[in-house]
Amino acid sequence: MPVDDRSAPAPRLEPRPGFAGVEPDDFPLLHRNGGYPLAQDRWERLVSQIHIPAPADRVWSALTDPEQVARWLAVCRGGWATVDGEAILDFEDGEFFLCRIRDVREPASGGEGRLSYLWRWVGVGPATQVTWQLTATPDGTLVTVVEEAFNPPSDWRSWNGMGWPGILDQLADFIRTGVPWRWPWRRMGPYVQTELPGTTFEVWGLLTSTPATQFWLSRTSGTLDPGGDVGLILGDASGVATLTVTRHVEAYQQFPSYLPRLEFTLRRPGWPGELEGHLWIEPAGLGGSILQVFHSNWEALSAIAPPLDERRILTGYWVGAFGRAALLCQRAFGDAAPPGRGPDVPVDLNGGGNGQRVDAGPHGWSR
Repeated sequence: MPVDDRSAPAPRLEPRPGFAGVEPDDFPLLHRNGGYPLAQDRWERLVSQIHIPAPADRVWSALTDPEQVARWLAVCRGGWATVDGEAILDFEDGEFFLCRIRDVREPASGGEGRLSYLWRWVGVGPATQVTWQLTATPDGTLVTVVEEAFNPPSDWRSWNGMGWPGILDQLADFIRTGVPWRWPWRRMGPYVQTELPGTTFEVWGLLTSTPATQFWLSRTSGTLDPGGDVGLILGDASGVATLTVTRHVEAYQQFPSYLPRLEFTLRRPGWPGELEGHLWIEPAGLGGSILQVFHSNWEALSAIAPPLDERRILTGYWVGAFGRAALLCQRAFGDAAPPGRGPDVPVDLNGGGNGQRVDAGPHGWSR
């Protein structure tokens, strides 16, 4: 028969163990060792050269006289070849270079000449430095042109690298014949680019949101979903256009870059055809981005011969839109990582000032 021992004294329990967790530094998590990127920069240089069978003073004149430059390169507006002067090299189709002259050294007898300047494509692109060097030879002049860039777009070498030999040939042909060798207008473009604060995925997510497009794209209707039509106001006196999204690649969707981009067509009243367009973004150093847009298929507008006014309107629209995008990113991301930050500016690892946030991702452009 069982014995009722409820009246017996309860067994004595041991005191509760005193474990109340550990501090992170006492037993660190794996893979949390504090590694972070300090810098992700690229310096690039393009060097092109040609020998011209003409004396150095003749070559110098063709390079620095605005009237001559307009015949083989672009129309000069402003203080060309003047130290600290600013000038525009105008291709008269909506696109141009904004230049700031840094060094002008006319070639002495038997000596060297030098012209150096900074320039920005359509006034808002990343600044690069161009240096022309003229060296007299027994039978002519050796012309060397060097362009240097800091964190340029990934296609900078192909675009500019292929362009410089052709520019040198235009200069040589003009000096030899006196015949203008400029192209009348380009069938591709405008190509507009600008640097923005913020990592690429942050910036893209902000700029492609519906409220943001209303501001920076001057969107009147529609969204950036594939197949959607987006109404745009090109300017107060420039009318409207319709952007149709043909493809929207989001981040991490496509190898090898995994960067987002938008493919679209553009049409507007009075155009006999459509332009093709590409909008994309790339990292520009650690914590900065470069937003870019490019158009092609101007041949579809051949009934407008040539459609220079339309090209100028479109260039102006994108320059203005990219300016508004910069305002949005400045407000959202501040000075987290100003584009073009020099290597002598230290990174603020606490997230303030000019430093890139540590949580920007393993590649500096992801989160």
